[in-house]
Amino acid sequence: MSYSSKIKKFFRKKQDNHNIINSNISISKVSASPKTALVIFPFDENFFRVASYTYRNLPYDKKEINFHYLINSSFSDSFSLRRGAVHHLSINDKCEVVNIDEVLNSLNMFNFDIIIDLNISYDSKSEQFILKQDSNFKIGFMHEKSDSLYNVQLDISKSQIAENGYQKILELI
Repeated sequence: MSYSSKIKKFFRKKQDNHNIINSNISISKVSASPKTALVIFPFDENFFRVASYTYRNLPYDKKEINFHYLINSSFSDSFSLRRGAVHHLSINDKCEVVNIDEVLNSLNMFNFDIIIDLNISYDSKSEQFILKQDSNFKIGFMHEKSDSLYNVQLDISKSQIAENGYQKILELI
């Protein structure tokens, strides 16, 4: 299976008085893993089940990270991850988040090192949370608005399995 990660902004050329300056990146040998992570689970029930199954051991494999999960409250009974904070979204019949202010206020209490959006395709509900949170890394799948949402993007073709994409994100964190 072939993945392509797209990291933007790092290698952009900057202009300074009509001169082009190359941006540089310094990579340390010491790896710094995230301390606080927000994982946005899919709002589609089928993808939610796949993501929930794929990430079933996530908090136990990554003990040094404080996890926060954003899930559709309709799927609460199917959500098995119990280590970390679960933030429930109440979604009405028009597919609108009715408790957005409450959830944003609770999320704003944290500084997320990484935000992971597990929605395979664009969903305006996740956009509201991604854009309003500061984070060093925002990871998600490529779609029509992914350039404005994520600084790390994974591209999976329609013929590939969502679980493999979710596994690739696990490798990144």
